[in-house]
Formats: sequence, structure tokens, C-alpha cells
Amino acid sequence: MNRPYRPQGLYLWLALLTLCAVFAATAGAREALASRTQAVRQTLAATTPSTRTITVTAAWNEVQGALSSAGNGNALTSVIPSATIDGITDQLHDDFDRAPVTLEPTGADWSSITTPLNPLSGDLPGTGATPVKVEVTERQPFGPQMRLVSGRFPVATPVPSFVSGTGQPGGKPAAATLEVAMTKQTAATFGLHAGSTFVITGPELATTGAVTPITVLVTGIVTPVDPTSSFWNIDAAIIVPDLQSPFTHPYWVGGVIVGPDEANELQTYFSSGNLQMEWVFPLDVSSLDGQQVQPLSDALNKIGTSVPLLGGLPGPIASTLTASSGLVFSLSAFIATAQSVDTLLWLLYISLTVAGLTVLLLAGRMVAMRRAPEITVVRARGGSLWQIAVGTSRDAALLCVPAALLAAALAILVVPGAGSAQGAGSAGGWWPPIAVLAVAVLGPALIAAWQHRLPRRRAAARPGQRARTRLVIEAALAAASVAGIVISRDQGLQPGSGVNLLTSAAPALVAIPAVIVVLRLYPLALRGLLRAAARTSRAPAFLGLARASRTALTPALPAFALVLALTVAAFAGMVHDAVTNGEVAASWQTTGADATVTSSTAAVSLTIPPAAARAIAAVPGVTHAAGIWNGIWNTPSGGQVNVLAVDPASYAQLVAHTEQFPQVSAALLATPGKAGAPQPVMASPQAAAILDAAGPGGGAVTLSTDQAQVRAVQVRVAGVVASTPALPAGGAFVIMPLAAITSTATPPLPPPIDEILLTGGSIDQAQLTAVVQRMLPGEVTTFRSDVLSALTSGPLQHGAFTLFALALAVAAILGLAIMLLELALGSAEREATLARLATMGLGEGQRAWVVALEVIPAVIAAAVAAWACALALPPVLAPDINLSVFTGSSVTVPLAADVASFAVPLAGLAVLAAVSLGIEIRSGRRRGPASLRIGG
Repeated sequence: MNRPYRPQGLYLWLALLTLCAVFAATAGAREALASRTQAVRQTLAATTPSTRTITVTAAWNEVQGALSSAGNGNALTSVIPSATIDGITDQLHDDFDRAPVTLEPTGADWSSITTPLNPLSGDLPGTGATPVKVEVTERQPFGPQMRLVSGRFPVATPVPSFVSGTGQPGGKPAAATLEVAMTKQTAATFGLHAGSTFVITGPELATTGAVTPITVLVTGIVTPVDPTSSFWNIDAAIIVPDLQSPFTHPYWVGGVIVGPDEANELQTYFSSGNLQMEWVFPLDVSSLDGQQVQPLSDALNKIGTSVPLLGGLPGPIASTLTASSGLVFSLSAFIATAQSVDTLLWLLYISLTVAGLTVLLLAGRMVAMRRAPEITVVRARGGSLWQIAVGTSRDAALLCVPAALLAAALAILVVPGAGSAQGAGSAGGWWPPIAVLAVAVLGPALIAAWQHRLPRRRAAARPGQRARTRLVIEAALAAASVAGIVISRDQGLQPGSGVNLLTSAAPALVAIPAVIVVLRLYPLALRGLLRAAARTSRAPAFLGLARASRTALTPALPAFALVLALTVAAFAGMVHDAVTNGEVAASWQTTGADATVTSSTAAVSLTIPPAAARAIAAVPGVTHAAGIWNGIWNTPSGGQVNVLAVDPASYAQLVAHTEQFPQVSAALLATPGKAGAPQPVMASPQAAAILDAAGPGGGAVTLSTDQAQVRAVQVRVAGVVASTPALPAGGAFVIMPLAAITSTATPPLPPPIDEILLTGGSIDQAQLTAVVQRMLPGEVTTFRSDVLSALTSGPLQHGAFTLFALALAVAAILGLAIMLLELALGSAEREATLARLATMGLGEGQRAWVVALEVIPAVIAAAVAAWACALALPPVLAPDINLSVFTGSSVTVPLAADVASFAVPLAGLAVLAAVSLGIEIRSGRRRGPASLRIGG
């Protein structure tokens, strides 16, 4: 074929569709990757510095033994030199610092030798009679991590001969001396200063078996240069002492640090005391993107199960080392969450890609139809199918390839910073844009070549064969779709299995049988409407339905694409509504009310005085306030329940103004009138079971508490509630009146309150926070609105919802394109018909009704099929999607089809239909008479 084909105006529409489809596919993938990258960086930023490390631990005696065995008589039999420890640090750094693991520079690495907790002999000024246990640690590097506040840094002191084993002590051994530094917080808690001394009880000496007291001299008070670094954060007791078992047998735990020159002393004094060695290597995750999370997690897991590579003298100790990283858990949790989000994104991605490819095939079919006269002439002149295909694809490529490149460039500009993968995001890679471009370029060529192939024996020679062939194809497609859905439900999503393509194709699999059923029922419904219209005198209705019955929605491709686009839009609406409702429910289950005032430390419960409670309740915007006392009480059989003591009236009113929680009856909690009668309580199912075990048959059970000033209470279960705002996390709890909590003091103390719940849609947060800080310094205020905002602003959710919005926009564009293409495919015949009707006297409004009634039945049929798909999708996808990842809780978030999620796409379809009909009628008004004059 010598004459090249010239692109026609129709190719501009094909190029425009290509641009939209490529942009949506590329921008969607980049947005998915960008949101995942932002999410993982936010997740890692919320972890502690000690979590973002690789930590290697070993028992000192095992390392020392391995080095002594390999030393061949060298002086490695008693202590491990600092130079050897530094060499191990360097070799471990080189071993771990390999892609995809990136460590911070070697200056951030540190190592330590730490003793177990050692009891002190005597009392300290700041702790009185409360016992104190201290751990002694030597860390390298020492100086760069701390700043001297007073005194001097510790230095090495001579080791007594009886400790080193070079001589025998005379009489009772004198205490060895160890110089240390401690933080300002430790010195303040213990009541010490530079120059203070105290004595700790060391371990038994291996040479004598005697327990050697060690005098500890505090030479300097220091403050951390960076208290959040792993050097300090990995063992918080080094910075601030911690009071252990405060309610039973309290004792203080703290730590002190020796200088770098005292490593030999520390090992000599505590060589028999289970010394622990540690090497810490901070990870550099500042540039981690979404694509690198899984490789990094795999590499850290491998480090934790492999023996480090150590050469030279330290080589034999490799088997004594245990490597681990706290980041593995955080990465695993993030990967599980991201995979759940990916499942949703793939559902949209695959469905929209299929719908987009279908629309491009429709556009290719229209190109082939409009060029049919030209190609017929070329074939008559001897042109081959290959020449036709090459020429048609070349014409499409001249506009579609630049459109695809422009779309990709726009996507990169609109969604920057998607990482090195350049769009190969969590929801796909470059294959959807490439598939779109391939269909746009090759689709018209293949359709044209198929339509103009050499004539064959007509199927009409065998009546009914085409109908039977269609029936077989439809049955096979429906069976394959049902089988795919069944297999997808049976397989489910396995952890770490990635994306299940069958699950991702679920909307398309559901749409196939729905479209087949509609295609079968649609002609029957039209024939019924046509018979009804024939009995009336309204010609437009009859003519429009007659034309609709002639086409009879036989092209399955546009029907399938329209149904799929509507289904995707409805599915996006369902997910959005489900996640929104789930987040609201999660915020209530986290706080229990619109605002809560509780203790900042779970281990310490502060009593809220009545004056503070009144001031809090008087804050503007507070509508209801209820005080709660929460404590662990015991049953005679050893069971434990949370006792929530409340004022029945105020608590019942507060619960009535919350969501997600069952109502509480103030009458049931009323104090019994008869003296000595059991106190009625409302219990959770778990608590009811515990109380029933202690007092079978609903009998009274005595609850007691460890607090000596509170009397035991005899209770009986008067009602059961599954959850309550005072303990939104649930569990075994009972609700009883505060009046039932009586004290043994004389006179009796008022019932204690350690928590206040508040409701109100417009609470003045700033004033409430100020009141709490002024009157209750140890309490914190939590607002449900802040919890809800944290859930809704999560990067993974933001990215997913952005893609949902993009999916809705793409679905709308595809729906409009499908309808316009359908109208364009029959526009020539329709123009001629409308021109004849105008000649016969039908007015413009009547001709508009003809066009509308020709198109609207197909739109209604597509809406019915999409509605059926929307109803079928939730039960089909229920085993494979997990929307609770958006709520940050384990509570199941149900996915269900609702009116709103389908009404919006349906309204959009009505608008698209109106726009399409308006365009068609307006164009017919201009071209109708001309068509009649030309076409006759």
C-alpha cells in the first residue's frame, strides 16, 4: 500500500483517552508508592532510637573464654582489652553495613560491658530505707555522649592484690574502689553529688570465694548530650532511676558509668558476676522508601539468624554473639498493614485498568468502522492485511505515543518524590500504562484487519449456530468467573504472599455473569415495553424503544465496561464509608468519651480532689462529666476483676451521650435499701463468668482489694454490659456505685476518683488542658477529636483515599467516554432516522425523546447490573480485605453495600447520560437536515 494513511480527527479522541488512562495508571502507582514511603518514615520516626538499631549481645565469660582459647598463651586469660572490643565493633559494622541495610557512620556505634544489679550496703540520703540496686556499665565511646556538670570524669584506680590474685589479703579484705559518673537525675534521686561514696556488694571472687565490697566514688555529675540516642535510651535506668514494685516490695533501680580506662577494673571486680557485653549499631533509615521495606525486613531477619562474619583473633567468638533488631517487629507490622491497603488498591487498579482497556477497544472499533470505506478500497486495490494493520497502527501511534509520554510526565510532576522506582508503586508498575498504550496503538489495527479479512463461508448456512456459539461462550465465561471467585475465597490472603490477582480481579469476575444475565434479560424487557408502547399514541416512545430493541444491547463490551466502572465507584464509596465509621468507632473505643482526664503513669494512680473535678466539669463546652475510680479487686476463689466505681446518675447520663456503648441503668446500681444486702453491679460477660465461678447460681460474691483502707464489698450481678466508657478496652469489669466503696478511716474518707470522663461536642480544649495542668499536674487530658484526627490523617489512609478519589474521577471519565462512544457508533444511522422523522413532522422535543428512549434503557440495565455487583462484592471480598488497619485496632470493620455508596455513582451516571444525550441531540439538530439531503 503506497499511500500512507493520514490520521483523522477521530484519533484525537483516541489520544485523549490514552492520555487520561496513562495519567491515571502512572499517577496512581506513584501516589501509592509516595504514600507508602511517607507512612513508613512516619512509622519509623515514632519508634525509639534503641529500636532503630542492630544490637549484638553476648555473655562476657563466653567471649573471654573463646578469646583465651584462641590467644595461644597471650594475655587474654583475665580481661578483654579495649582494643579487642573496638576491633570487634569495626568488623561487625563492616559485616552489617551492606545493602539493603545502611548503618549510620562508625562514630555512632558503641559497645558496653554491664554488670547485673548489685545491692547497696546501707541507705542513701535520697531514698531512705528503700533498698537500692545499681548496675555498673562501661561504654565506649564515653566522652562524646555526655557533658560534665560538676566534678570530673572517672579514671582508673589500682586493683588491690587480693582481687587481682597476685597476693593474699591479710585479715578482712578491704573494699576495692571504683570511680563512676552518674546523671543529674540519678544524683538527685539518690541524694548524691560529686565526691559522694557508697558501697555495693560485689560478686564472689573466683580466687577466694569471698564476697568483696566495692566502694563506689562519684567523681562527676553528667548530663546526656542527646538523651534520645540509643546510647542512653536503650537502658533508661542509666538516666533516671526507676522504682520497682511500688505497692508490694519497693526498691530503686539505677545505673552508673565507669570511664573508658576502667574496663579492666570492671572485668576484674565482676568477672564472676554474669557480665554482659553489647554492641549497638544505629541504622540509617532516613531515606528508606516504600519499596525497600520488605528487603530491609528480610535482611534484618537474616542478620538475627546468621552467625556474624568475624576474621582474625575475634573470629572464634562469632558463635557466642546474638544479633537482633527491634526494627523487625515495626517493619513486619507495617508490611502487614501495607499489604492490606495494597489489596484495596489493586482491586481499584485492576478494575479500572480493565475498564480503561475496554473503552480503548471501543474507541479502536469506532476508528475501524469510520475508516472501513477507505480500507475497503485499499483491499480492492490489492492491499494486504499486514499493510492495513501497519498503516492503522502507525496513524494511532503518531498521536497516542506523544499523549502517553505527556501523561507520564504530568504524573511525575503532579506526584513527585515517589522514589527511585519511578512509579513502580505498591499498586502496580509500568505494565498498566504500557498495556494502555499497546491497546490504543494496536487495537484499531487488529480490529480493522479482522473486519477486512478474506470472506469465509457464512454461518447463516447453519441456522442457530451463532446463537449456540454465543450460549457456549457465555456459559464458559460465567463458569470461569464463578470458579475464580470460589478459588479466591478458598485461598484468601496469606501473610507475605503479596497481592492475589484473583482477589484483585474480583469486581471484573463479578461483573461478567451480571452482564451476561442482563444481556439475556434486556431484550425480553424491551419487547414487553415495546408492546406496551405500541398500544399508545405516543410515536416517540414507540420509535425510541423500537430502535433500542434493534440494538438490544448486543455489544457486550460497552455494557461490561459501564457496569465495571459503576461497580468500582460504588466499591470505593463502600470502603470510604466503612473506614470512616470504623475510625469513629475506634476513637470512642480508645477514649470512651469526648475527653478523658487520667493519670500520666499507669503504675501510679492519683486521686482527683472534688474541687478539681468541679473545675473540670465547669469548662465551657462540657455537657456531662462523670468521675470514676478504677481498681483491681479479687474474688475469694482468686479471680480478678476491674471495679469501676461511679456515681450512677451522672455516669448513666454520660453513657447516654456517647456512641458505641450500651446504656447503663442507674436504677440497677442503686444502693440496696436493706442493710447488709449485696450490692447490685453491672458486669461484663467475662466478669460475670468469674463471679459466677466464685458464687454459682448468681449468688453474692465478696470482692476485696489490696488497699487496706478500703473495705470488702459483697456484690451480685444485676445486669450485663459488653463494654463501657470507663474501660473502653473491655475485659473483666464490674460497675458499682461510688457510695459502696467505704473506707476504714475514722471519719471515713470520701470515695476516691482517679479518672474523669467528659462529653461535649465543643469542649474548650485549651482551657481544659490549662485547668488540668494547674490543678492536677500528674494527670493528662486525652481528646477523642485528637485520636480521630490521628487516624484520619495517617499517610497510608491519605494515600488510599486519594486513590479512591482518583478512581471515582477515572470511573466518571470512563462512563462518559463509554456512553459517547456508544452514541458515536450508531450516530450515522441515528442521524438519518432523525432527519426522516423531522421531514415527517416530528418536533425537536419528540426527536429528543426518541434519542433518550433509545439510550436510557441500556443505562438502566447497566445500573441494575452494577447494583447487583455492588451487593455481591462485600460477601465475596470479606475474607480478603482487612479495613481495621485504617483504625489502628483489632476490631473488625464490616464492609457492606449501602444506599449512599451506590446512590452517588448512580446519580453520576444519570448526569453523564444527560450530558451525553444533550451532546447527541445538539449535534443531531445541526447535522440532521444535511444528512437527509446527502444520504437521501
